[in-house]
Amino acid sequence: MNRIGILAPEVASKIAAGEVITRPASVVKELVENALDAGARSITVEIEEGGCRQIRVTDNGCGMWPQEAPLSLQRHATSKIRQDTDLLHLKTMGFRGEALPSIAAISRLEMCSRSRELDLGCRLTVEGGSIREQVPWAGPAGTHVTVTDLFYNTPARRKFLRSKAAEQGRIVELIRHLALGYPEIHLHLLAQGKTLLHTPAHTDVRERLAALLGLEWAEKMLTLNLSGQGMRITGLVSGPDQHVATGRYQFLLINRRIVADRLLMGALRQAYQGLLPRGRHPVVVLNLEAAPDQVDINVHPTKAEVRFKEGGRVYALTLSAMQQALQPTQTAGRQEFASSWRPQAPNRTEEARPAELFPHLPPLPTAAVTAPQPLEPPPMPGLPEAGAPSANWRFAELKIIGQLQETYILAQAPDGLLIVDQHAAHERILFENLSQSWGKSGARQTLLFPVTLELDAASAAWSIDHLPVLQAAGMELEPFGGNTFLLRTVPTCLSGQDLESLAPEMIAELSPIKSSGDGETLRRQLLLTMSCRGAIKAGQSLSPEEMHHLLAQLDQLTVSSHCPHGRPLWRLLTMPEIRQNFRRPR
Repeated sequence: MNRIGILAPEVASKIAAGEVITRPASVVKELVENALDAGARSITVEIEEGGCRQIRVTDNGCGMWPQEAPLSLQRHATSKIRQDTDLLHLKTMGFRGEALPSIAAISRLEMCSRSRELDLGCRLTVEGGSIREQVPWAGPAGTHVTVTDLFYNTPARRKFLRSKAAEQGRIVELIRHLALGYPEIHLHLLAQGKTLLHTPAHTDVRERLAALLGLEWAEKMLTLNLSGQGMRITGLVSGPDQHVATGRYQFLLINRRIVADRLLMGALRQAYQGLLPRGRHPVVVLNLEAAPDQVDINVHPTKAEVRFKEGGRVYALTLSAMQQALQPTQTAGRQEFASSWRPQAPNRTEEARPAELFPHLPPLPTAAVTAPQPLEPPPMPGLPEAGAPSANWRFAELKIIGQLQETYILAQAPDGLLIVDQHAAHERILFENLSQSWGKSGARQTLLFPVTLELDAASAAWSIDHLPVLQAAGMELEPFGGNTFLLRTVPTCLSGQDLESLAPEMIAELSPIKSSGDGETLRRQLLLTMSCRGAIKAGQSLSPEEMHHLLAQLDQLTVSSHCPHGRPLWRLLTMPEIRQNFRRPR
């Protein structure tokens, strides 16, 4: 058994660094927060290879005196508190004096800083926590920190990083979050020298949101503003008619500090209860202002978790603020969405005909499509194979019985009852059609009037880099200044859709994906997204003609057993199984 001993300083430093710095985004967060505490009005973040190779943060804050700069690299050296009682009155982002030492311990770091009060500052070169060089520096006032080869001396930590694209995505989300918390600060994010986010200083959060997510979103957002019990809730929330497919557009702050707080999330969920369709999420920018002694931020080294002195009051005020903002739309929203899982009975006098519902599907050919399909995943594990239909019948020949819960098509087959998932079936049809028409101009529709798209900054940067692949898929985008694009063509499967809201959502889902090699991963995800978005939905009423037309298309597929995600398209309940359930003799 080993004896108790004191860890070597370099080992202790690496362990402590692991609590604060877990990935490149952690480095960016700590350095930007330091810049904010230094009174910076302009902050530039430059990254290479998702921040794994290099991160540079430049600010125009107050800077440091030459004798202070090396001191800042020692653990628990800080200008923000002097005694334990100061923890009850914190108004700065940082206070522990751990960020810079932790970053320096696991990287090669260069720091240049000059105080506004002096003509000369200093430049420090640090490796593995040890200062290698200190020389005078006469650059602009402020601080410039360059972090190279993060985790170079802790390879085990480096192995747990995700792809460079994923790490870059985390940094983009972080800067977007900070930009909404500090609209008065000019923030600029670049990757490989290309601008990803550029947000000039704005007077309020609505202007900043317009710069990040687009003018249309910002104009429709509802205002949060409620004070009580020594606290104040401010921000913006989307109404019931505005929602997105992901929860990453929920920005929660406490005294402008980024947090992941269950209490606030619980109030948010309660406020939107029954207002949104299943699987959809609101856009929320919420800042809770509370006296520092009411919020304990000294819970975790990352400062992402907090404790409230009176959590019940925080929850009640947050919920009241949300409900007050949503009140004008609440009644209408609940009536429209509360029963989204149980659609109302269709009005048969206004049903769309097959040609209207499926304008993108060609007339049924006489010969089956034989083009190869290289993008096929295996069926989901644990599900029995649907197999091919019996050789003595085709989908087009089956008698339609009706719909179950307006989600499944029921048809009478010679050997039993066929149950078809309408969304999965249509998604498979669109997936194969889009795969076969990739890069072909005849498979797209030119819009009579181009649709103006307002994208968020990350989506706009991604679109610029991927215009050719979008065009190959049938979406021709033309940059129109800033984050605005003109959509000129769409795949025929998306014609008739609400492109002004659908296209930005599709691009936002695709933006974390980068082309690799021949771009097959991006191509497949683009096909999956378009086929899923363009397909009819569960809960959508279909006429007998539309159901027949959909089933007939299955006869033309190369794969008619499962959707592109691996879910089964149909199941056959055979007559022997039905007889057995009713204990009838054969």
